[in-house]
Amino acid sequence: MLTLLSLACPQCSAPLPRAARWRTVACAYCGATIVRGAETVERAVFRQAWQRAQAAPVDGPEMRWHGARYRLLAPLGRGEHAEVWLAQRHGAVPERVTLKLALDEGVARDRLKAELTVLDAMQGLTTPGAAYFSRRLPQPLGLALAEGAAGGARSALLLRHPPGFWGSLAEVRRLNPQGIDPRHGVWLWRRMLEVLAFVHDNGRVHGALTPEHALVHPRDHGVLLIGWADARSPRTAERHADVARDLMQSAWTIRALLAGHATGAPGLGARTPVPLAELLGQCSEDAAACARLGAKGIEQALSTASREAFGAPQFIPFHPAPPGA
Repeated sequence: MLTLLSLACPQCSAPLPRAARWRTVACAYCGATIVRGAETVERAVFRQAWQRAQAAPVDGPEMRWHGARYRLLAPLGRGEHAEVWLAQRHGAVPERVTLKLALDEGVARDRLKAELTVLDAMQGLTTPGAAYFSRRLPQPLGLALAEGAAGGARSALLLRHPPGFWGSLAEVRRLNPQGIDPRHGVWLWRRMLEVLAFVHDNGRVHGALTPEHALVHPRDHGVLLIGWADARSPRTAERHADVARDLMQSAWTIRALLAGHATGAPGLGARTPVPLAELLGQCSEDAAACARLGAKGIEQALSTASREAFGAPQFIPFHPAPPGA
């Protein structure tokens, strides 16, 4: 007998995306956050608990977005087009989010909309590896007007805030003026290349890879690439050049971490062994080599260079903020 499984929101009964089978999702109709679980809860009981949670007061500055209330926890940064906040959804499931507030309702809103379009498309992929890599790319909740603490109504893009991510590689570089251990540079670059390989295989490029656009997860040796407003699907004639640009930018990012606060263009770091230095030099300066190798080819070359320089792979704890920094 064939058993059919229907995924429905417990609050409004709207259909949920297939991804609800393996990760937290937001209902596209009512905005409820749905967490996969084995227990069955009656809809009436769920709604009563949800309404009680929504009615409770919020401690601290608050914003309203898409019918939900969010407490602003801390500013994360400010760019040319948006300011970024860490916020927490008020309610029974106090989910933390990254809130990107447009600084104007013109260009800034258009860029947030472009970023949402790209991220939605990547989260909707069903190609091999999508279930894995969709959790290693920013997960958008949507774009809507936010009202509250910042004054007036402004467009805001909300992204899930994955736990454990410490900060950006730009902050890592700031706190390590002598440069990071090259062994850490290896896994950081490998994590970036893994995501880029998936993105490139699915016809997109990032377009703006910088230390500011890579968040690090020290405990799990993870990297999350952010800042997708400039991402696009290049035409066939432009594809190799755009892919090469992403890969060259990833190499320059690692060079910046190895060089620390050295003046001028990022060097390769005094402690960087020759095999790794040669590969970084080639991939940061030779677009043709990057286009020929691709992300997977560079990752294979990185594994070879790492083994030659450091021997068999081993896990080395990473502390992005050394003592006294």
